[in-house]
Amino acid sequence: MSASEISAPRWRFLDGLCKTQGYNVVTEGERVTVAFEPWALEQVDPFDIPCLRLEFRQVDGRIVLERFTIENNGEDQVVNLEAARDALQAWMDSMAD
Repeated sequence: MSASEISAPRWRFLDGLCKTQGYNVVTEGERVTVAFEPWALEQVDPFDIPCLRLEFRQVDGRIVLERFTIENNGEDQVVNLEAARDALQAWMDSMAD
């Protein structure tokens, strides 16, 4: 793992996501895709909130964030991971606690 990678312990992170409403987790081999899908929430109009999609790879017992996109009104916007590094790392740490 390099110091610039955004990562967390794999099983603790995935367990944390499973305890949180609104996340859809798909695992295919070493790849994991996580989507926060607003239509899974009852309190909001699903079309008022963009869908967040995060793509990870699993390495040596850790899950490493590789790509983060925001889908809004049919358009995808890629988030600069380095620009949001601290916030994304804090989110992954909180999911893994």
